[in-house]
Amino acid sequence: MHIPDIRLHEPRTIAEACQLLNKYCDVSKILAGGTDLLVDLKQGRITGIEHLISIRNIEGLGSIEETKDRIRVGARVTLNQVSRDKIVQKLFPSLVDALHSMAAYPVRNMATVVGNIAGGVPSSDLTPFFIVSGGEAVLSTGESERSVKVEDYMLGPRETVCGEYEILTHLLIPKPPPRTGKSYQKFMLRGTNALAVAGVAARLTLTGGAKGKILESCIAMTAVAPRPLIAHEACVFLEGKPPSQSMFKEAAKIARAAARPITDIRGTEEYRYELVEVLTVRALEEALARARG
Repeated sequence: MHIPDIRLHEPRTIAEACQLLNKYCDVSKILAGGTDLLVDLKQGRITGIEHLISIRNIEGLGSIEETKDRIRVGARVTLNQVSRDKIVQKLFPSLVDALHSMAAYPVRNMATVVGNIAGGVPSSDLTPFFIVSGGEAVLSTGESERSVKVEDYMLGPRETVCGEYEILTHLLIPKPPPRTGKSYQKFMLRGTNALAVAGVAARLTLTGGAKGKILESCIAMTAVAPRPLIAHEACVFLEGKPPSQSMFKEAAKIARAAARPITDIRGTEEYRYELVEVLTVRALEEALARARG
């Protein structure tokens, strides 16, 4: 297998990149890290591409920026760049956990955070984190931009709300309120660096006091449906109640019922149902510990 003959474009602005998308329409793709796209082209999972539009020379897409209430991650920021960032390590340890579960270290030097979400892959590791964090995706045409919730970004396998001439340029992560904890739990067929057979992210925000109740919760699952999804009924079940292992086990059963897994080379449908239940309990327990810590 080999990569077909493709012309590489290196625009210097988002507007220029979007103009190239408009010009070449269905025979072009945006290139950032390329760790997924180039493999897909080589293996023939994506065909008919004649132009790659690299964003590596566009200023403003290679940095992590902090504002008063959120973090802004550019489309060229790599997995390792985020995992080494001191602000991310302090505010979002569950994001660092998710990043360290992905690929080998050299690959993480090239793969981008935005790219893991932009492609619309149902087993994305980072989408559940951004969902439970209330993250947003910024989509730009070069002349205007709009933000959509990450939970609404993916419509199905490799299908997203990103317009034909739009580029996902940034991801926004709100800073968590006090007494909030998050966790991402993943099961892989290998010890590390493998796609998720199933993954669950959880967020808990507690009321004040040593015996605080669950003020807000969110549980998001990956690799167990056509797109990452929220277990809404499980979240509603938890809110307003004091956290306990028995409550978490019941919420996990509710989350299991919301999953829609399939059988494939990595696992059976029933096995994934079981994993959702186990991983949800683990994610809630760790989120609770972080919220209290």
